Amino acid sequence: MTRPGRTGSAGTAARAAGAAGTASAAGAASAAGAAGTANAAETAARRTAAAKRIAAALAAVAVVQAAPGCGQSAEQKEADALLHAIDVLRDAPSEPRAAREALLAELERMPASTPPAASAKDTCARAYRLLLDATAAEARVRALLEAPDGAAGPGALADLAAADAKVKESAEVMPRCADALAILRRSGRRGM
Repeated sequence: MTRPGRTGSAGTAARAAGAAGTASAAGAASAAGAAGTANAAETAARRTAAAKRIAAALAAVAVVQAAPGCGQSAEQKEADALLHAIDVLRDAPSEPRAAREALLAELERMPASTPPAASAKDTCARAYRLLLDATAAEARVRALLEAPDGAAGPGALADLAAADAKVKESAEVMPRCADALAILRRSGRRGM
């Protein structure tokens, strides 16, 4: 990443610092030759060594500036947020069901801009949606059976059959959810 007023290149910074060091060393050596003393030559050698150290430091700074920014990318932050939301949903108690419904709705609204994130979000949301819909249907049937007037009727059996089918489908989708989460975790470590 280049910034106004900066070289943006490690090579350019190193060349500039090297040229400054050489000019400084040449000036020091010429002063040493004119004075003809051993102290002047020693001073020139120290200045040359210092110029080389400065050039190396400038080159290192230029490399760091040219490197991508530190910290997490937007995709990694998104993946971490999705992983956290899915973990919270998975670990939430099954009752009260409304709390788990709210967690699922929150997951369904989250952005997922990369293929691994979209796959994990969609697969896990589907698995939990099926499971929560099944438990809601089972609760309705239970309420009908417990009603004092015995209003269960044939609709209750259909609800119970639908709930059973959703539980089975959720059980089939859950392993795909786990696989998608593993892929998302691995892709987050590689930097997506």
